[in-house]
Amino acid sequence: MNHSSPRCVPSVFFGLMALGLAGCVPTLHSISRPATAASAARAVRHGHYIEGSQAYQHLAQGTTGATRARYALRAAEALVRAGALREAHHELSGVKPPLPPRLAARKDVLEGEIAAALGNTAQAYRETRKAHAYPGLPPRLLAEIDRVEAQASLKLGHPVRAARDMIEREGLLVSRRRLTNNETALWHDLAALPRSTLRRLSDQDPTGAVGAWARLERIARRYPPRSQRLTTAVDQWQKRYPKFVPTPTFLTAILGAKGRPSAAPRSIALLLPLTSPFAKAAKAVERGFVDMARIHPLPGHPAIYVYDIGSNPSVATHDYKQAVKRGAQFIVGPLGADAVANVADNASFTVPTLLLGLAKNGPQHDDAHVPVYQFSLARTLEARQAADRAYLDGHTRAAILYPDSRFGHRMRRAFARRWRHLGGLVVSQAAYTPGATTYVQPVEDLLDITQSRAREARLQGILHMPLAFTARRRQDVGFIFLVADAADARLIKPQLDYDHADTLPVYSTSSVFTGRPDPVYDRDMDGIMFGDMPWMLVANGRMGRLRQVLPHAHHYDDTPLARLYAFGADAEGLVGRMDQLSLGGGGRYNGLTGALSVRRDDVIKRTLVWAQFRRGLPELLDTFLPYRGLFSSRKQAPDKARGQ
Repeated sequence: MNHSSPRCVPSVFFGLMALGLAGCVPTLHSISRPATAASAARAVRHGHYIEGSQAYQHLAQGTTGATRARYALRAAEALVRAGALREAHHELSGVKPPLPPRLAARKDVLEGEIAAALGNTAQAYRETRKAHAYPGLPPRLLAEIDRVEAQASLKLGHPVRAARDMIEREGLLVSRRRLTNNETALWHDLAALPRSTLRRLSDQDPTGAVGAWARLERIARRYPPRSQRLTTAVDQWQKRYPKFVPTPTFLTAILGAKGRPSAAPRSIALLLPLTSPFAKAAKAVERGFVDMARIHPLPGHPAIYVYDIGSNPSVATHDYKQAVKRGAQFIVGPLGADAVANVADNASFTVPTLLLGLAKNGPQHDDAHVPVYQFSLARTLEARQAADRAYLDGHTRAAILYPDSRFGHRMRRAFARRWRHLGGLVVSQAAYTPGATTYVQPVEDLLDITQSRAREARLQGILHMPLAFTARRRQDVGFIFLVADAADARLIKPQLDYDHADTLPVYSTSSVFTGRPDPVYDRDMDGIMFGDMPWMLVANGRMGRLRQVLPHAHHYDDTPLARLYAFGADAEGLVGRMDQLSLGGGGRYNGLTGALSVRRDDVIKRTLVWAQFRRGLPELLDTFLPYRGLFSSRKQAPDKARGQ
């Protein structure tokens, strides 16, 4: 029986059905759910940006004219919030003029947000200025324009202009929550200004909003937190400026010093397992952190104290407490899942902390005003992004091939949960033994080829005659999510190609790339797409400049430890940016490990860049991004590549 040309044999039809041997794969129902404007808005409101964007795209497809443009712009906005800049840019490119003024302005401000996220701050400012020029814009849109313009002004080195934008925005907001968030962001901008600038602003605008806010900042600096003198001075300020009184929530925060940005720490403790089986990894993190502090020091040039927590994670809490006792005002670490769990469960967090790992149930602390963030290179987070990427690429049906290990099962669960949450179907799963010499059986099980051959044998037994037969893989698989390291992937991908899956997209994580260019051995992985940090894939821009100035960067080039070096560098970069990033509003830090933002649970989200193995080297996929591939100029001869 040739499955490429199936024929029905009436005399054996019922026998075939009884054996489950029908050659046609059943058609699955469409997984797309009916979209309404309310359901799309609800998804975005709850932080489910990709799902919301898809719902708006479905709504746009059923309409025309300005209504279609409005839904498409909302879809693009949700994609920007998700960090899916490529898809947002593509969605915006389909919104063509002429447009009503408010839609044209919204398109400009979204293009400004994308430019800002890509590091092109000057373009972001120009786009928002264009948006301001349209007449008759609604207050909410004007408030959004002011927000993006203020962020651009701040990055361009114009904090006073940024503060003016935020003050102007104040009069456009109605929601109490939005007002409080705006006031907190404005407060952070003012906190960065020197005393002389604040004095000049309050003198130049003694009765206006700028002068009022500048004077409030001066008051907060003059008197101790929670003091009667501060309370009296703020009361007098409210009587003098009744038109500019902030929300009660914000005023309470000022009086309790909880709404103020964290003061630049004078000392930072870095907790690492430097004498442990993970000493090399810990040393890479330490060097990255210290190197970044040398070239971009934090305000006040804080002292950095490195604590060796050793190989026993159960003592991590003791070391954490010792660091606080000795005066640490910001703690980074510990590093390692068990050590992070120990600190998260047992420490009393009294100073801002950046845990270098994920706590299973989150850090347990009583004072919600002491920020505790979690920053991780966990591969499970990469698995979730692989699901997002495949979904945004238009796929709906996944097959998962994973190692039969604790790590493999965690990755499978992380991907499957995210995929099903997006509305996708997992139609096939198979496990393999890591480090095996052959992967024929698990690949054939995944693709249903084992059953295809079994059907041949059973049919021959029924018909008692030889059959011309070509094994046929299942046809309901849209793509494969492969959990593998480089050694396993080099053997699995050729097996997939042999078993007629050469046309199926294969998505993976950074595990498939060793960090070392090896076009001879890695050619067997050609076609595999994976997400990784910019430091491992990008040659130009900030990555290129940092490679030239970070003292130990070249020491870790082309090694897996390069990721940990970048991780340490980003940990240092986050210390001075956590206040701004945690305010919401789409704030991002373009780090070495990815575009970094803060989720609602205070976990640092890393948005990766994507590459595909071609001719044995990773090649960047998103040509829309202003990145040049790190390996595009490394088309080495095979002998040279292997000899490195």
